[in-house]
Amino acid sequence: MNDETRGARNGLGRQSAAARTGSPRMGQPPRSDMDAPLTRLFPGPGVQRPLQGCYLGHELHRQGSAGRPLVYTSFITSLDGRISDVDPATGRHRVPPAIANERDWRLFLELAAQAELLLTTARHLRAVTEDRYRDMIDPGAAHAGLARWRRAQGLAPQPALAALSMGLDFPVRAVREAHRGPMLVITGRAAPAARVRELQGHGIEVVAAGDERRVKGAALVSTLRRRRWRSVFSVAGPAVLHTLLEADALDRLYLSIGQVVLGGEQGHTLTRGAPLDPPRGFDLRELHHDPAAPPGAGQLLACFERRRQG
Repeated sequence: MNDETRGARNGLGRQSAAARTGSPRMGQPPRSDMDAPLTRLFPGPGVQRPLQGCYLGHELHRQGSAGRPLVYTSFITSLDGRISDVDPATGRHRVPPAIANERDWRLFLELAAQAELLLTTARHLRAVTEDRYRDMIDPGAAHAGLARWRRAQGLAPQPALAALSMGLDFPVRAVREAHRGPMLVITGRAAPAARVRELQGHGIEVVAAGDERRVKGAALVSTLRRRRWRSVFSVAGPAVLHTLLEADALDRLYLSIGQVVLGGEQGHTLTRGAPLDPPRGFDLRELHHDPAAPPGAGQLLACFERRRQG
C-alpha cells in the first residue's frame, strides 16, 4: 500500500501540525494560546475545560484488550472537507496551513501518547529520518508531561511501530536510530527478498499480509490482533483509513474541523478507495468548540465511535 498523504492529522502526520497530508499533520504550525479553554458541546451541558489533558482522559490504552485492540485515528479537515493541499515549494502533500495549528497538534500527541502501537507507512518513516515528525513516534520528546504520563500508565517509553510498505523503500539504519523499540513491517507477497532479509537483520519483523498490489484489510487486522496490542493509533493517510474501514476495524475517529472554507481543487479527503458497501456508521461520542485556533476562525473537536450491531 502506497499512502501518499497522511491527511490524518495524522501526524507523522499533521507534522507538528502542519504538513500533515492527509495523514494524520506535517509542518510547523503557527503559535497559539495554549491556555485558552475549550467548551464542551456534547454531551451537555456546555462547560469549559482546559485543552491539555482533554484526550488523555479517554484512556484509550485501557479500552481495548490483548487480541482485540482499540483502533483509532485522527484527522484535521476544513469545512469543505480538505485534509491536505500541495506545498508549491516541495510538491508534497501537507496539512493546509490555514487549518494547521499547535492546539490540534497537542491533542494529536495526546492520542499518540495512549498508543501501544502506531500504524504508519514507509513515507512517514522516511520523514522521521529527515528530522520531521519525531515527536510523533516519541510523544514525550517535545512534551515531557506526556512522557511522564506514559510511565505512570505503565506504557513503554515509545509506542511500537508497524509500517505498511510494499517496496520496503525506507532507510532502515536511520529509522532504527530514531526508533529502537519493537517494529513490524507489513507488506505484500512480492516484497523484495533481499530487503526483507536486511530489515530482519535490524531486528524488524516482516509480515506478508496482502497480494502483489496492496495490503489487505482482513490480513492486516489479523496481524495486529495476534501481536496482542491493546491500543493501535493509525497515523497514516486516507488509503490506510480506507483499508481499516473496509475491514471494519476502526473503532474511533477523532476529527478536528477547522472552521475555514479553502476552495480549490487540489488535496485529499478522508478516504481514498472504492465506495464502502455498506457505508460505515459512527455515533458522536464527544464534541468541543475551540475558539482559539486556527486564528480568526476556531475549530470543532469531535470524537466519533463506530456504531456496531449487538
